[in-house]
Amino acid sequence: MQVTSIKSMMSFGRSLTAKEKEEFSALQNQAKKALNLGKTTATIFDFSIPTKEHDTGIGTSFSYDAQKMAEFLKAMCGINSIQLQPQGEISNFIRSPYSGTSFSLGMHIIDLTKLKSEKYGNLLSENDINSSYMNRTRKSDSVNYDNVFSEDGQKAMLKKAYLKFAKLSSSSPLKNEFEKFKKENTYWLEKDALFDACAQLNNSGNVRDWPYEYQNVFATKEGNKKLIENLKKVTDENGINIVDFSEFVQFIADKQQKESKVNFNNQGIEIYGDCQIGFSDKDVWAHKSAFYDNIDFGCDIGNNQYSCWSPAIDFRKLTSDAGELLYNKFNLFFKRYNGVRIDAAWQLIKPILCEPVKEYGHDKFDSNGNKLGRKISSPYIPDDGRYIIKNIILKAADDNNVSHDRVFLELLGGNAYDSLDAVKNTGAQLIHITRYSKQDWGRVKHYEARSDNKYQNMRPGDYTIGIGTHDDPTLIEQVTTRKDSVNKAGTLARDLNLNSFELNSSDKKLADAAFAELFTTKNQFATLPDILGSDRRINEPNTKNANWAYRATKDYEKEYFDNLSNGRGLNFADALVKALKAKGINNPALINGLKKFDAILRQPE
Repeated sequence: MQVTSIKSMMSFGRSLTAKEKEEFSALQNQAKKALNLGKTTATIFDFSIPTKEHDTGIGTSFSYDAQKMAEFLKAMCGINSIQLQPQGEISNFIRSPYSGTSFSLGMHIIDLTKLKSEKYGNLLSENDINSSYMNRTRKSDSVNYDNVFSEDGQKAMLKKAYLKFAKLSSSSPLKNEFEKFKKENTYWLEKDALFDACAQLNNSGNVRDWPYEYQNVFATKEGNKKLIENLKKVTDENGINIVDFSEFVQFIADKQQKESKVNFNNQGIEIYGDCQIGFSDKDVWAHKSAFYDNIDFGCDIGNNQYSCWSPAIDFRKLTSDAGELLYNKFNLFFKRYNGVRIDAAWQLIKPILCEPVKEYGHDKFDSNGNKLGRKISSPYIPDDGRYIIKNIILKAADDNNVSHDRVFLELLGGNAYDSLDAVKNTGAQLIHITRYSKQDWGRVKHYEARSDNKYQNMRPGDYTIGIGTHDDPTLIEQVTTRKDSVNKAGTLARDLNLNSFELNSSDKKLADAAFAELFTTKNQFATLPDILGSDRRINEPNTKNANWAYRATKDYEKEYFDNLSNGRGLNFADALVKALKAKGINNPALINGLKKFDAILRQPE
């Protein structure tokens, strides 16, 4: 048997003409209606978005380039929603967006080029935009964190902007916006800024390096008022007030985030924020009374070992400090985005809690950098987890007029199955993946046909289903290695009415079938690397590999069309044809029209 390898095919694909794009769009809309499709989502990390000009080495959804990419994904792949992964503050030492802050947005994703515009008070000049920091990145398909966090990097540029902002008249529109922003975000803004003042004063961003009194400024909810007043006066070596600068950075980030949401929505694309289950050191320091002392959220990493993710909220305080923290966290997300994906949502319902393991008085880590923990007894959670879902998360959604079907719960791994009772019949959507699909489970049809007690009364529209998440192997890796699948070709052939021998014989056809399966159900998602046909992973959990570095190339359109001609990436025309046939929808004109575009997309240039 000869196997056609995806890697062995080489050609250069061609893009569609303007007239062809118009025709293809009409066919897509017709097929979507026939298939009753809902949300087709691209999951995208800000850092993965390419920058055409003035590249700092990292992307941002706040940019014009992001709007162009969204336009392209909508035209070619039917994308009508984008799930943006966590956008909080990170560092060059801990780059995972899932380690970021819950409230503060990261300064690394601010689009500096916008600061030279009138709308932003011309806070940066043309010379600033042409600085070496914004023009020295050459390798465009990988994130250059070192440049972003360099001495003359993002923070230095924003300090330049702040100095000009500080000189603006107090009656200027931008200053008025700033004051309004501060009033609307009193719960978290000043506290996060005070953390930065502590870091400046103690010459370290690591709370554990600070004297006791600085570690415990907010040991009580009200905080140490005398120390707070002193922290408000802390300046850097150039005399810049740290608290004011930090609040300015958050104001600019928030302004750009709001503008980008409007721009995406005007394109017919909804934006979903990824609310990580964990909390950063800044979050814990600012809301210390809401957390257990020395107890973390954790997960099983095998070999009877558990890793610690982040400090865990004190589940005994769900009606007081911890509940208030969670509500405000979700409330802000529902204000910022059209909806929310809740990372590892089972941790709020059936959590795994761990006490960090100590070795010679310090936290113990394994060879892959995982902080090791000892599992402890699960806490009592009111109403078996329903309290948090209904009284905190969905209440925040209701308070912001966000419908429950815009709440996506990641119930994968851990105690996911045991958490289902708390979320069924709430209207929220569950996230599933087909990576592990086998004869009797993991398939789209499997999820839609589930009738056991925990899935009772759930409908196809209650799910969003993808091939894998940012933590999984790419589709190319899955089909070339047949990773985690006993007979994926067999199940896809059966469910899509395809030839199992052909799927087993061709990685390309197997990948096409895996995509097509998603469109046999109402809501589906795919990661950006899978859509574009890349074999580069975003993250490999519990490893020290080059994670969180994938970036689409600047010429991603050419990359996409080239990959399609080589049997890689989401060929939407082909996926729709297969889905229509699998659903028994007999429309020869529609199917033949889509087949025409399938053939065009596979053509060499």
